[in-house]
Amino acid sequence: MSNRGDRISSLPDELLCQILSNLPTKNAVTTSILSTRWRSIWLSTPVLDIDIDAFDDATTFVSFASRFLEFSKDSCLHKFKLSVERDDVDMCTIMPWIQDAVNRRIQHLEVDCRFSFHFEAVYLTLYLSETLVSLRLHFVTLHRYEFVSLPNLKVMHLEENIYYCLETLENFISSCPVLEDLTVVRIVDIITEKILRVRSRSLNSLKLVLDSSNGWFIDDIDEWKVIIDAPRLAYLSLKDDQSASFVISNLGSSAKADIKVSFNVNDIWDLPVTFERSNVGKLLTGLSSIRDLTISGTTLMIICHYLKHEPMPQFCNMVRLNARFYDCDLEMLPCVLESCPNLKSLVLGLLSSAETEQQSRVSSVPPCFLSSLEFVEIRSRLCRKRYVMKVARYFAKNSVMLKKFVYVGRVSIQEEDLLALLWRYSICEIEVRGLRR
Repeated sequence: MSNRGDRISSLPDELLCQILSNLPTKNAVTTSILSTRWRSIWLSTPVLDIDIDAFDDATTFVSFASRFLEFSKDSCLHKFKLSVERDDVDMCTIMPWIQDAVNRRIQHLEVDCRFSFHFEAVYLTLYLSETLVSLRLHFVTLHRYEFVSLPNLKVMHLEENIYYCLETLENFISSCPVLEDLTVVRIVDIITEKILRVRSRSLNSLKLVLDSSNGWFIDDIDEWKVIIDAPRLAYLSLKDDQSASFVISNLGSSAKADIKVSFNVNDIWDLPVTFERSNVGKLLTGLSSIRDLTISGTTLMIICHYLKHEPMPQFCNMVRLNARFYDCDLEMLPCVLESCPNLKSLVLGLLSSAETEQQSRVSSVPPCFLSSLEFVEIRSRLCRKRYVMKVARYFAKNSVMLKKFVYVGRVSIQEEDLLALLWRYSICEIEVRGLRR
């Protein structure tokens, strides 16, 4: 056993430093008690990962970080992760640490400073780093500089930050020529810009969140807008209950999207007369080339209202659709599916509305039922058994290409009931399972 135990200690210092780099720095320090050789190895790791909650007080925290940076000042720093959620740390102490990290050719920087005020990232060097590969900033104030250059940045996550003017965020994005992964989380009560533009020729994944759940819903005349032009985008996620307009250009045919937006409608059960239907059309047109779509019940309810007045564009590339339908909109289901002539897989979440369940009829047969639809999964939490069986019967009776039917839910439906229904229409495989809480 002793020989085996010595194997780690026999490794070269460089390899031991790599191993310790995978631990939070406070944990890496504990290895210093193993032996004399281990006493200072943690100080040579190219990673500083510190959270103030791991320290008894702010003084100990500052002393620890300062000692580490001073000891390793002549070496490169691969990663710096800083988490501070208390006001008893002087911001003027922290900013030089970030300056030092950038000067030491850092590749990965993550700053989460949830003070009662926003931490100000004021040093120009942060905006001109030639080595940064990933940047994650939370609760930071970003200043506007005329020139920003981040030539190697591939991952950027910006959450609940403040931008001094409209151009700051757009400048940040456009100054990253190889950016592949972008997340922007905005909160209404700390936001200043109403129009977000994302233009990138390199972007592969984009997640945009605008949240007014804290009660700061703003129903004003000036439209909040999102404009996206990213032709290489493979994944798009929009979670936005404030913006009214979404203009999406040049999405590829292999793209996947996850959409939960409300077009600045405060009450989806009582759409205002002034509701701008053209905004729904713009979003649908922008998404019409994609292959895979997940869409929320809120968004789909507004789309169903739109379809009562306007046609839906064709989604000819769509092969997978995950949609949540309210029972009161069931009659619009064929209309939605008619726009997806090549659909192969459908996951349908059934939702109960606040209204009395309507006796909606779903009788028309979309083209995909006769040519491509092979998989249907129905998911239900609270919908009535009669409603669920109506939807199941609709698919079983009309989907001639269907190979597998899955029901997942809490509604008391016996597998035998579905088997009796679906076997009559020669469905190849049937599965019934409970819905996890």
